[in-house]
Amino acid sequence: MPGVLRDVFRAVTRASAALDRGVVRVMEHRMAGPAARKDAVIPEDAHRRLVALADRYRDDTLGLPSRFFPAPRRPELRARPIGAAFGGTVTELTWASGYRPFLPEYKDEHHRWVENHTAHARRYARAGGGAGGAPRPVMVLLHGWGGGAWWLEERAFAVGYWVARGFDVVVFQLPFHGERAPAGVGRGPRSGALFPSANVVRTNEAFGQAIWDLRGLALALYAEGAPAVGAMGMSLGGYTTALWSTIDPTLAFAVAMIPAVDMSDLMWRHGEDSPARRRAAATGVSSALLAEVFAVHAPTTRPCLTPHAHRMIVAGHGDRITPPDQAERLRAHWGDCAIHWFPGGHLAQIGRGDAFRAVRRHLAAAGFGAPSPHPKSTR
Repeated sequence: MPGVLRDVFRAVTRASAALDRGVVRVMEHRMAGPAARKDAVIPEDAHRRLVALADRYRDDTLGLPSRFFPAPRRPELRARPIGAAFGGTVTELTWASGYRPFLPEYKDEHHRWVENHTAHARRYARAGGGAGGAPRPVMVLLHGWGGGAWWLEERAFAVGYWVARGFDVVVFQLPFHGERAPAGVGRGPRSGALFPSANVVRTNEAFGQAIWDLRGLALALYAEGAPAVGAMGMSLGGYTTALWSTIDPTLAFAVAMIPAVDMSDLMWRHGEDSPARRRAAATGVSSALLAEVFAVHAPTTRPCLTPHAHRMIVAGHGDRITPPDQAERLRAHWGDCAIHWFPGGHLAQIGRGDAFRAVRRHLAAAGFGAPSPHPKSTR
């Protein structure tokens, strides 16, 4: 890399990292919830409670994922056309989640969040399908923490780019995000306030629900004739994509972008200066103990079931929210799969266009989507 370009690359990386560090402070406060208050009390037996929780999640769930991630029945999707975009149709999809919590004592709280019981997605499709009217592969897009607004995800993922290059696209809202966020608790700018959070049981159960709903969605899409259903997710969505790939052998491809990989490490690291973390540490809570509690859904707990050539990671050198070591951990777990680095950070994703083009080429080589629209084109 020439010296001038190297200097520009470094400047972009530093600026992106500075922006991310500023946002981390806001994230810490929102995710900590009531525990962040200076007068909040951390139970003296917090360590004992977490050890007990880790044992319950570990019992026959790490080696037998069907206990925590049982296979759902195919749901009945309710489809409502809502307009046109990107040369095709836009359809709102909703279906009853039907998820049942793993821990019986969480059932009352689970039923309390009524809005979260309905799964929401939007499908962007070209009329007539692909070449010769053949069905097109479906790319399920999974947003990051605090996301889920349709207008935002259309732009963040460049939905039109993928529709134009041979994919039908489905944007899925994760539990407690977007339309699934309870009124008065997580709507609008507070989307995702309940997941993930310092409430480790709700966090674990929400990952269970996310995979349940996604597998149900995939079953419905395959039943409608989709030749392949794969996923690309950013941040929290990257974590969920990687998790999905360890549970569902029908997931055709998995692209984890700026992925979170170790939830306990990130929560502990980003809360380094918080009173809540200091109080928790004083009771014997540690990152290692949280990792045991979260192991039931960690993407590195089980092997990836998606074919090696169909996996890819995208990461930012300037990312300070899900730092580069998170992507490197996933790459090692995924057997040194393809990875693309861009100079930007988590929020200022400078170089994202090149990253999407790299993903398109990788998926095209694996047999998904349309080839380059023009000879010798890399767009």
